[in-house]
Amino acid sequence: MTYVVKLPPLLLGAALAFWGLEVGQLALGIALGAALEAAARSPWRIDLQPASYERLADLCTVFFVGFIVVSAASADSPGVSRSILAGLKVLPAFVAPIAAAQLVSSAGRLRLSALLRAMRQRKRRNPEARDPLIDFTGPYLALILLSTGLANDRGPLYYAGIVLLAAWALFALRPRHAPLALWAALFAVGAGAGYAGHVGLTQLQAQVENWISDWYLSGMDADPYRSRTDIGAIGRLKLQDTILLRVYAKHADAARLKLLHRASFNDYERTAWIARNAPLAPLTPGAGGATWRLAQGRPSASARIALRLESGKAVLALPAGVLEVLQLPAEALETNALGTVRASIGGDWAQYLVEAGDSIGDTMAPSHDDLAIPETERAALERLAAQLDLAGVPPAEAVRRVREHFAAYRYSTYTDAAPPRGTTALADFLERSKSGHCEYFATATTLLLRTAGVPTRYATGFAMLEYSALEQAYVVRARHAHAWTRAWVDGRWIELDTTPPDWFGVEEARAPLWQGLSDLLRWAGFRWSQRAPFEAGAGAYALLALLVAILVWRLSQGRRTARAARGAGAMLRVWPGIDSAFYGVERRLAERHGPRAVNEALGPWIERIGATLDPAARARLLEALELHQKIRFDPAGIDAESRRRLGALAAGLERALHEA
Repeated sequence: MTYVVKLPPLLLGAALAFWGLEVGQLALGIALGAALEAAARSPWRIDLQPASYERLADLCTVFFVGFIVVSAASADSPGVSRSILAGLKVLPAFVAPIAAAQLVSSAGRLRLSALLRAMRQRKRRNPEARDPLIDFTGPYLALILLSTGLANDRGPLYYAGIVLLAAWALFALRPRHAPLALWAALFAVGAGAGYAGHVGLTQLQAQVENWISDWYLSGMDADPYRSRTDIGAIGRLKLQDTILLRVYAKHADAARLKLLHRASFNDYERTAWIARNAPLAPLTPGAGGATWRLAQGRPSASARIALRLESGKAVLALPAGVLEVLQLPAEALETNALGTVRASIGGDWAQYLVEAGDSIGDTMAPSHDDLAIPETERAALERLAAQLDLAGVPPAEAVRRVREHFAAYRYSTYTDAAPPRGTTALADFLERSKSGHCEYFATATTLLLRTAGVPTRYATGFAMLEYSALEQAYVVRARHAHAWTRAWVDGRWIELDTTPPDWFGVEEARAPLWQGLSDLLRWAGFRWSQRAPFEAGAGAYALLALLVAILVWRLSQGRRTARAARGAGAMLRVWPGIDSAFYGVERRLAERHGPRAVNEALGPWIERIGATLDPAARARLLEALELHQKIRFDPAGIDAESRRRLGALAAGLERALHEA
């Protein structure tokens, strides 16, 4: 029995070119398409036996599995499942040799057992088992279109391409007795209905994802619309030491960037804060697609942040007064009027550079939402406001009095009993217990200042206080999640944190004894995730070239040629300038001023350090750097006199740094 689906000429080539365009491998798609079309029209034919097809299919399988394994081990891969998905996108490249073998074979068909190992085993047990001949080009075309669908961006180009390819194939198979106009009309109706369904399903999927996202994130701090608090919860607040952020910043900058904001909220309901009238809107990236401007101003501090990701979307941790987010190649960035920034980005960690100014400029001026007070808390708040005599005082004075009042309270993550009947947990905190965690202090401060007529918002994020000498960075753990207040004072927003400053020490005292070992393992895992990426495109080309070479060898039954062994005395590769005297200066500078930041080039690092030296030392340092760069990168190198000059400069600089 033979199954035949005769494809029109050039259809396979066009489908492979379309596949290459969609998956970002246009050159590969055109090359494969041209090769298959040439094979179909070549007068040269080979009598291939079933065993040859079986070996070829096995080789294709081995290379495909190898591709997935290498992809899963690369830095770009977020997991095995996504590596498999990436492999399925390029599967036509690995299966192409099977189609090519059929096209150049004298039979023009292949046995189904060549593709299915289970059928081969069944035939070994029962030689009479049915093993039909099939034309593989039809299933291969279907595979191409399916792989193309995995990579499409839901735009009109993909659907238009699929419709044109389908029309091309179906036109050749149309009933010859049917009028051409009728066939075209029916096809157009089907294509139109398919596009309507395509768009409708896309919109339905987006809506379902939003519903699931709202439900799933409703209990997490990363939700830009709602923040559930533990106000009123009985027992001890459970905190974790998992590292969520790593911040690389100068110590001087870190002092003013210690509060990393994620989301703000303006409405308090039943122990939860909600962002009212603050929908997220997309931002337009700058040149290159990795720079995002949030506010205007002159930067006065900067930091590089590595943020751990749990899903495709992440609310960024940003310092107050953020002006710009750089080096973040996100698919999209969204922000709202309360200063929340959410990014759509993949992977386990996202790294970005932030520049911040001296004032909060990425949020809108206050509205009536920033003065709302829940009726359930009003009585207790008004009693305390009267006690502090907040009525009619300037906002700055109200802030001072509130800060001094809460300074007498105590930080605690433990609540031993529910509040008395007839009162709320927040009122009990204000009037009786005067003890709680940051959510109590931030909520009470926000609402108390509103009682005094000062617009405020409840802010959530992280406190950056722990420096790791091992990582040369500030580490932020899950237990460093924090809440504070943003208050509108003298025409601008300010950060107000009334939680007792000893809260950080209280949390550190509860750290497990094995935290140091855990941190070492976490650091190793983080460094592994940041290793150099595997270039999937180059790997695909290399695997394809090797597969083609093996195919040609198997078809021609050519003789093996032995490679000449490399001699034991082969030259060891070295880079120019490996003996430069400047490396000693670099080590001394790192010991004295700290090593280079992540991804910081040597030149900018030297410029930054040189700015702290006296003019004479700075001039010598820059001259030595220039000579070192010539040794490293100038094809002509430097002459002997310049090399002696570099040695003298390096020796003097090392001596001065050692004696300083």
